[in-house]
Amino acid sequence: MNWSRAKSIFIVTFLLLNVFLGIQLLDKIQQVPDIEQSSDIEKRLADNNISLPSKEINIVGAKGVVLEGRWTTFSEAELDGLTGQTATLSQSRELIKAAFDEPIDLSDIPGNDNNETAEQTDYAAFLAQHILHGYDYVFSRREGSYLYFNQLYNQNETFVNEDAPLILELDEDDKVIGYTQRHFTFEENPDERKMITYMEAVETLLNNHFIKRNNSIVEIDFGYYSLAEQTPRFFSPMWEVTVKGNTDEEDDVRIYLVNAILGEQHQWYPDENQAIDGETPELEEPSIDEMNEAGSTP
Repeated sequence: MNWSRAKSIFIVTFLLLNVFLGIQLLDKIQQVPDIEQSSDIEKRLADNNISLPSKEINIVGAKGVVLEGRWTTFSEAELDGLTGQTATLSQSRELIKAAFDEPIDLSDIPGNDNNETAEQTDYAAFLAQHILHGYDYVFSRREGSYLYFNQLYNQNETFVNEDAPLILELDEDDKVIGYTQRHFTFEENPDERKMITYMEAVETLLNNHFIKRNNSIVEIDFGYYSLAEQTPRFFSPMWEVTVKGNTDEEDDVRIYLVNAILGEQHQWYPDENQAIDGETPELEEPSIDEMNEAGSTP
């Protein structure tokens, strides 16, 4: 064997391996999120004129668990207990369609104040009186003559990417004339995981340029989201971050979801397949002196 030639081959191979590993290391360094250069996420937001919500963020009952949701099956006996309405069950017994004998004015129900905030807080009395499992629903939005309600789990809102579980229909006088209802029965996955904080969720969106310079973070909420229609439905814990652009347009608002367990982000509205404003502006980075003061290395 020509040991001199073998030695040369070994040295060349070793050098090539070092070059390959060096390239891999450089690539990984370049992929490190910008936020690693500063330990203070709030300072970075301030440096880029990105404001945080003014109201306190409610995380009561938030848990790092995946929920399994199945449609509740209703019984004829339950429908018989409903008064002042004619209700029918679908063949699967998972959907109720009901029409009230007389239109119901929400302001006439004790506990409803009929003011601008009533739609958020004061449907409880109506739901408790007229809807099965009424306490499990919370107002979501109004579209034309329909009111949409999502379901709660441990006082946290759950979301599906199609029609809400409870939909009330209004007449021309904004009185309730009927509804369609479905209801989830939830079960927790026993494997509870540690959740990222909402500031870590903001950090994820910042690093991926979903939040840009001069944007405003107008709201941060916690909820359980099911992004795919399947049986059973699986609901993942998510941080919902509402971002307002730097224009005066009312619709310049986007809602982003960050998985509270995995840290993955999704765009909830507009459609998550929609492009994000074309160019991706860079955010201002702290100076070397600022980074050293923060205790991080450039």
